[in-house]
Amino acid sequence: MSTLTRIWSLIRRDFRHATGNAVTLVVVAGMIVVPSFYAWFNIAGSWDPYGNTANLKVAVACEDTGYESGLVPVTLNVGERVVDELRTSTAIGYVPTSADDAREGVRSGAYYAALIIPEDFSERILGGYDAGAGAAEVTFLQNQKANAIAQIVTDKAATAVRADIDKSFTAAVTDVGAGVLDELSGLLDDEGLASLAGSLDDAVVGAAGRLRGAAGDARAYAELLSSTGALVAGAGDALGAAGAPADEAAGALGDAAAGVGDVSDALAGAGTAWDTAIAGASAGMGDVQDAIDGAFDAADAQVGDLTAGLTRAKETVEGHRGRLQQLADSLAGQIELAHRLEEAAAGTSAGSAAGAVARDLEGLSQRLGALIAELDDLSAGLGTAAGDLSQGAQDAAAAKQELEGLVDDAARDLASLKGAATGDVRASLDELARTVSAAAEDARSLAARLDDTLAAVDAAAGSAETGLTGTAVSLTESAEALEGAAARLDALHETLAGAVAAGDLAQIRQILGAEPAELAAFMAAPVTLDRTPVFPVENNGSAMAPFYTTLAIWIGGVVLAALVKVAPSARTLAETGCGVGGAYLGRLAFFGAVGLAQATLICAGDLFYLGVQCAHPVLFFLTGWVASFVFVNIIYALTAAFGDVGKAIAVVLMVVQVAGSGGTFPPQMLPPVFQTLYRWLPFVHAENAFRAAQFGLWQGDFWWALGRLAAYLVPALILGLVLRRRLARANECIEERLAETHVM
Repeated sequence: MSTLTRIWSLIRRDFRHATGNAVTLVVVAGMIVVPSFYAWFNIAGSWDPYGNTANLKVAVACEDTGYESGLVPVTLNVGERVVDELRTSTAIGYVPTSADDAREGVRSGAYYAALIIPEDFSERILGGYDAGAGAAEVTFLQNQKANAIAQIVTDKAATAVRADIDKSFTAAVTDVGAGVLDELSGLLDDEGLASLAGSLDDAVVGAAGRLRGAAGDARAYAELLSSTGALVAGAGDALGAAGAPADEAAGALGDAAAGVGDVSDALAGAGTAWDTAIAGASAGMGDVQDAIDGAFDAADAQVGDLTAGLTRAKETVEGHRGRLQQLADSLAGQIELAHRLEEAAAGTSAGSAAGAVARDLEGLSQRLGALIAELDDLSAGLGTAAGDLSQGAQDAAAAKQELEGLVDDAARDLASLKGAATGDVRASLDELARTVSAAAEDARSLAARLDDTLAAVDAAAGSAETGLTGTAVSLTESAEALEGAAARLDALHETLAGAVAAGDLAQIRQILGAEPAELAAFMAAPVTLDRTPVFPVENNGSAMAPFYTTLAIWIGGVVLAALVKVAPSARTLAETGCGVGGAYLGRLAFFGAVGLAQATLICAGDLFYLGVQCAHPVLFFLTGWVASFVFVNIIYALTAAFGDVGKAIAVVLMVVQVAGSGGTFPPQMLPPVFQTLYRWLPFVHAENAFRAAQFGLWQGDFWWALGRLAAYLVPALILGLVLRRRLARANECIEERLAETHVM
């Protein structure tokens, strides 16, 4: 016999024994029916909890003594009018009584709440016609211990009780206040009515004048603020412009320092070339002298050798002359840089120093030019002597003497130039560079600090300008509103004054009694809210159905575990041949079948008996079946693994999920520990699937919720088929200890 055959044999045996007699049939029927009552009674009880608020007794006590003034020469009791209006309300059961009885009735629970109208209520309501007007106050007492949600109902203005109290009370008070003039117009005689109209007209004129004065003040302040804003903006611009010269000065000094650096670097390089060139030229003069001496010493032997020697000496001189000319050209560039620096730093000590350096360089350039001229003369003399000697037209001794004189002059001038002039110029130029660089660094630091300061001031000025401009606009709008109100009062004055002048009492009565009911309706609800529901819910019972249906299905699983044995008897195992795993699955089939029957009855009652709102009935049933199968598996696995302790765990899980699944309150309103547990509770996903089926689908929200719910089957089967065997020894030990107590 295969394993599946043995499991099927166990399943058939369980169903045969469960339906074998009337008693077991009644028990099975009870297990299926009883959980549905929990869902149906709770859903029906919460169907419309605010539909019977008229049964709530709210005491109304009036201690108002009335009010009379010069403008209103009749004693009026607004509080009594309020009580009369509230007594006609069908939303709340208002009960007129005394203040003491109202207070005591709220304490005893006879009244849900109480309204106590004070003695000066009429005076405060109608005191707006005189100076020193104040807001009217009404004492509102509430009994928060009357029931579990009394405080919530009282504190939430959106609840029907408080909303109806506020709306009906506001409408009543406004209707009374607006109807006072209508009542006066009926009570006063013609002479009194005309006198009242005259007094009212004076009050209207005075009010219009005060409104215009206030509007003028507002406009004056607006203009002042606008001017101040423009001044602040101008100051910011001026401060910004003030930073430009500092930046320019810092830039100029920076350029000057760079120029000095360029001159100093160039002169440093030129000085090296200068020293090299002068040293080479000085040494070259010795070579020229040696060449001349050698040439003339050989003159007696051969004129050709003399001429060749002088020609070589001439080439040597011209080579040194070329290098000195390059040095002179470079020095001309340094002089130009020094003059540019003098112009950039004109009027400063740095500019003066640069001018002095330029003059030193020019003097050096002149001396170098004179030296080059001497070398030109020497070269020319060598050429002339070589030519003359080759033609025999020159005395060799005289030529030698003349050439030696030219060589000595050139050598002497080279020696005087070597090192001294360039060293002095470079020293003064280095000092100038240090001075200008320090000044440029100070200027840059000052400019940076000034820029930071100006930026902060400019930002503050911009913010101040924006704030002042916004305030000026608000004041201008307020002035326009005040002027509009004054214009309306002027129109009323013209109409009322014309009626008084013409003696038209009918028109006066019409003005004084202008539609108080319409004004009351507006004051009671000055703003209308256009509600556009997304996934609309028809009633509170339908809104609570996902929670109570899910809870009832879990309760059905707990009832099953309490009444049906989880582990088959040894006789059953022997008859069917099932092992431990097969027995677990076989008995689970009976649990699952009863659970599906429970879920079907609960969902059918919700839809067809109570008539809860449901957009997708098939998905509603599917959610109930999946939820039942998952819940039964969880409870069955806990009971099989831990015995009676597992049943207790199932009850604890139910309690935690009732509080933390967000079925009654949004999860964001729950304590932090429940917000953490929320996402891990199977109730949550079952409720989300029920809501999607009832009120509408959005993308794949239904299937995501159903998938997450089905995922709980995995740990349940692991616990029941795998871990249960490892826990069997500990479970048997616990049961033995409990049995030893002869109590459990």
